[in-house]
Amino acid sequence: MRVITILLFLSLYTSSFSKTINTDKIISVSDSILVSKVGEELKKYFVLSDEGSHYKYFVTKNKISTESLLTRKKIKDDFTEIWILYYFNYSEIKGMKSGIWMKLDNKLQLIEPLNLNSVPDFLIKNEPSTFLPVTSAKQIAQKFCTKSSELSEPKLKYIKKIEKYVYSISNRTAKLKSSDTGEIEIVEIDAFTGDFLSKYKNYDGLIVK
Repeated sequence: MRVITILLFLSLYTSSFSKTINTDKIISVSDSILVSKVGEELKKYFVLSDEGSHYKYFVTKNKISTESLLTRKKIKDDFTEIWILYYFNYSEIKGMKSGIWMKLDNKLQLIEPLNLNSVPDFLIKNEPSTFLPVTSAKQIAQKFCTKSSELSEPKLKYIKKIEKYVYSISNRTAKLKSSDTGEIEIVEIDAFTGDFLSKYKNYDGLIVK
């Protein structure tokens, strides 16, 4: 009887540590979902974030805690959610980069659709760029400048708040008397349509919002 009790205890003890899932399996599932959305060729421009990716689990009935995912080879399968962050950096076009969250439940199913607004359709469809040419963007921005003697080359960037790619063009409006720096204005236009989005002032040519 004592032997049976010991064996039962060892079985329960072992099983408590066997209910785990390999991180490699989680990433494999996540990657396959991403490939199904953007294609195998475009997938190579997505890189996993060690710092951002994490999983959630209950510490108590009403308290949830989070832990880093990619620093572990395996995790217990009692997690509630897994959030995987991919950095998107399409190096073929300067300025085309963002972050994409993959959110999975405890069955490794998507909790919500992937937000791929920062991945233009022309990339997913493997078609030529539909961004406005920089020369056209500069001409449009010039119409909204106070004066246009020192317009910079348009810089492409993704603004997460409005979920748009924009061209930012800076324009020197005045030089400060005490230094070589000056006052500038920044004009932002939609990188696809050329629509005017905003204009604000800054200094030293730094585009900061």
